Amino acid sequence: MKRSVLWLLALLVCSGAWAQTKEINFRKGTVAEILAQAKTEKKPIFIDAYTTWCGPCKWMDKNVFVDEKVADYLNANFVNYKLDMEKGEGIEMAKKYEVQAYPSFLFLNADGGIMHRTVGARPAEMFLQVATIAKDPAQNFASYQKKFEGGERSAGFMMGYLKVLNEAALDAGKVAEAYFATQKSEQLLEPGNWKLIYTNINTVESPTFTHLVKNRDAFAKKYTADSVDQKILSVYGTALNRAAYEGNDANYSKLKTDLSNLKLKDAEKQQLFAEAIYYERKQDLPKYHAANTRLYDTYFSNDAMRLNSIAWKYYETIDDKAMLQKAEQWAGKSVSIAPGYANMDTQAALLYKLGQKQKAKEMAEKAIAAGKRSGEDVTGTEELLQKINKL
Repeated sequence: MKRSVLWLLALLVCSGAWAQTKEINFRKGTVAEILAQAKTEKKPIFIDAYTTWCGPCKWMDKNVFVDEKVADYLNANFVNYKLDMEKGEGIEMAKKYEVQAYPSFLFLNADGGIMHRTVGARPAEMFLQVATIAKDPAQNFASYQKKFEGGERSAGFMMGYLKVLNEAALDAGKVAEAYFATQKSEQLLEPGNWKLIYTNINTVESPTFTHLVKNRDAFAKKYTADSVDQKILSVYGTALNRAAYEGNDANYSKLKTDLSNLKLKDAEKQQLFAEAIYYERKQDLPKYHAANTRLYDTYFSNDAMRLNSIAWKYYETIDDKAMLQKAEQWAGKSVSIAPGYANMDTQAALLYKLGQKQKAKEMAEKAIAAGKRSGEDVTGTEELLQKINKL
């Protein structure tokens, strides 16, 4: 009897150990060592490109990489490797493969060339489909890239390539323009093309974007004025902010004029965003403050998060008393809308910087109490309170 019990326990222990192996076997070593293993085993490589702060990355670890079917397929067909893209070799690999979103999944051949890639957490069954496609030379990223570079421009192929690029979170502008060049003017109004324009056309220099602006009314009649105007505003906004940040005066001025002439809803709000960036870069504090005052008083007067954000930025970067007083007003409004720890901490900090000891002390104490109730780290505010008490 005892012998039977011992045999059963041994079986259970072995079964437990066997079950634990039903997860992806991620190899250890340097990138060069992984490439060498792939050549030796004549297998491609799967890289889970992750970061430590990425929630969806952790979800994949917990729910997908331990799935039996996923583990069986990946272990049989790939040399698997996990790489933190913000440490060690991961930093250079992120640059080399243009990884900008997480989790990113890279499927490489043994020479390090891209076979397939995609971005984002997904259930086990969908991830297994991705891994299967990665090995299919008729469907994977590399096959689309090779055919495109070889001159393939059929509509079906181009739409498929755009889908692959979008799923990989890569800039698809060049491919989109090549596709739209195959379309007649009236075809650009078709629903599938409008969806592709909305997703992939993101520069004011784009011929397709120029077509959209010129035919704004026709698109608006078919897809609503709001959706069309928001797309146009988004593209102009990105260009305007870039020109403002780079200090490109001529381009900045032209974009402002072009945007004004379109008379789009919320155009002024976008221009004020850009003005704040522009004058901050020019170190013109009065104009920077004027742009922020109009922006936050007109458009974000009831947005607690944005008010808190700009108020904190002033606390960190501004010393002018009048400007700090305005920032304290924004912080106070933020607290009145959403009296949480972070907002109270910002107001306390601004009151301290303004030298208002009693008000600063009261608000810091309220912030600490609120933070403790919500389980937040209030160390910073406690240190601030010590400074306030020394005023």
